Amino acid sequence: MKRRSVLLAILGGLIYIWTGTLYISVAYTLFDLFDETTVCLITDCLFAVFQVLGYIASMIFMRKSKYAMGCLVPVTESVFIFASGAAAFLYKGMAGTIVLGSIMSFFIGTIMCYSITRITSDVVFSERGKAFGIIYAVGSVGSLVLSLLDGGEALGEGFILILYAILAIASAFFMIPLFGKRDENVFREEEYLYPVKLKPGRNDMALLCIVFMFFVLSNIGLHFKVPSGAGFESAVFSRAFYAVGLIVAGYINDRSRKTGAFCAFLALGFGLISPALRINAGASVLVQALAYVFLGLPAVYRMIAFSDEAERNHSKLPFATLGVAAALMGQAVGTLAGIWLEQNMTVLVCVMLVLYILTGAGFFAFFPLLYPDSEKSDRLPGGDRKEMAFEQYVGKYGLNSKQAQVLKYILDGESNCEIAEKLFVAESTVKYHVKNILQATSCHNRGELIEDFRNHYLNP
Repeated sequence: MKRRSVLLAILGGLIYIWTGTLYISVAYTLFDLFDETTVCLITDCLFAVFQVLGYIASMIFMRKSKYAMGCLVPVTESVFIFASGAAAFLYKGMAGTIVLGSIMSFFIGTIMCYSITRITSDVVFSERGKAFGIIYAVGSVGSLVLSLLDGGEALGEGFILILYAILAIASAFFMIPLFGKRDENVFREEEYLYPVKLKPGRNDMALLCIVFMFFVLSNIGLHFKVPSGAGFESAVFSRAFYAVGLIVAGYINDRSRKTGAFCAFLALGFGLISPALRINAGASVLVQALAYVFLGLPAVYRMIAFSDEAERNHSKLPFATLGVAAALMGQAVGTLAGIWLEQNMTVLVCVMLVLYILTGAGFFAFFPLLYPDSEKSDRLPGGDRKEMAFEQYVGKYGLNSKQAQVLKYILDGESNCEIAEKLFVAESTVKYHVKNILQATSCHNRGELIEDFRNHYLNP
């Protein structure tokens, strides 16, 4: 992976560690005020809704403000998250803790929206799966480490806020050199000819429904009870197995988006067979661990699905976070269904089977549209034929030598910043050349330009 891709992934993981663990600490406070079912409804449903609202607000803000992609935005959001989360943790009052926790969730949504958008715009296609996998794996393992402090009681103790503050400050200092003082709006870069739209199309809505159903199913499956005697603390150790699934899923998706999508769908079927495998406490531990490994596959898929579409069509860049928003809503519905049905294993399995069949029908009906045969991840072979096709393509549209250099890097998936570094020119110069290339070829964005060259290569 390129250095910037790794740094962005590590930063995303660092943000995930302290925001996600602060979220858990607030949940610990709620256990002192409510019963287990009520806490589950508050954290998995109410807080999820506010997090989705944060995603939506952040998308609108990034579309409207020219300062939205600068480092000041996530730094400010970090301050709001820590302040509201710490207040919710210390308040110890029913209404106050819920309100403050909702505010915290809202700003967690905004900062994660920012992080996902930066990954989409700055990390090349062939590394994006690994980047998302690393973000959530680092976050899961980091949360696990914090959970083990003080004999597993640290997340409910006041001193943990000091650690959260240190991690928040560290991530803020990490953002400043990585993001810099970026005062232009990434959605209004001159290289793109079409304006940004916030109205999803037919395929967007289909994909939104598919991701939503994926996580309805995955969260219902998590409500299968582990028999007594298993000795398995899922709230802690599940995150370690989840991290393994995330890393594996990242590599699978970077090798082939189609394979990643298939694996994500097949992984949901594990919930259907897991009840039959829980024959004793020891087997239940293994099954529960595997369930969280498999959960990593749809978790990365939700990130990849809309991120790829946003990168391919720049006018949809604000939609990069819709996969996570749909997943959160699916988790909320799955939690409600799981709580309602968890006492009746037979009905729970039957409901999952019906939903799995319906989800599969929708998934495979739209699969050819979402993943056409000329998939972007399938790189064209090199050699004389490609060089000849490149020279013909350059001559066909009358591109000059500088534009040809930039085009070659675009076809390799390089970003403007990376092209500027390799050509030793300003990023604004690269943007100028990209704009002229798009105008000359009548393409609207990079994805369309790459596809146009692919068609030229395959049908010279």
